[in-house]
Amino acid sequence: MTPASGALTSHTVVHTTAHAPTAAASALSGVLADVLLITGLGLAAFTATAVVLTRAPVRQAIVFSGHGLVLALLFLILQAPDVALSQIGVGAVVVPLIVVLTLHATRRYRTAGDDTGAHGDTGGGTARNETGRDDTGRDGGGRPGSDPR
Repeated sequence: MTPASGALTSHTVVHTTAHAPTAAASALSGVLADVLLITGLGLAAFTATAVVLTRAPVRQAIVFSGHGLVLALLFLILQAPDVALSQIGVGAVVVPLIVVLTLHATRRYRTAGDDTGAHGDTGGGTARNETGRDDTGRDGGGRPGSDPR
């Protein structure tokens, strides 16, 4: 066979895809990618600091949800869309929702069981008078103001 008939010879160049740049490699390269990455990391650091510095627990849960969205954006920049979707579901929705519901439940429990005794103890125990006895006249079995449990 001659080279003109299509047979491979030692002078034939075979192109492989190993040397061709892939779409993923070209998407996250260059100055723009560096700027995006640095901006995402800076925004994540800023929102993390905002979460720590927020004093009110309900507001902190809301800021934490925003931090979860920023982390999801950072995961998208780093080309991890599956992790970004998980972060949106868990870090931006589920965890803040559980925190807010827990705060609501504990506040409701605190206001329902807010029996202040004569000695200033608060909690779900029985209120006692100055002698250490409850409203029925029974002794609590301990020092005044203590809970017999």
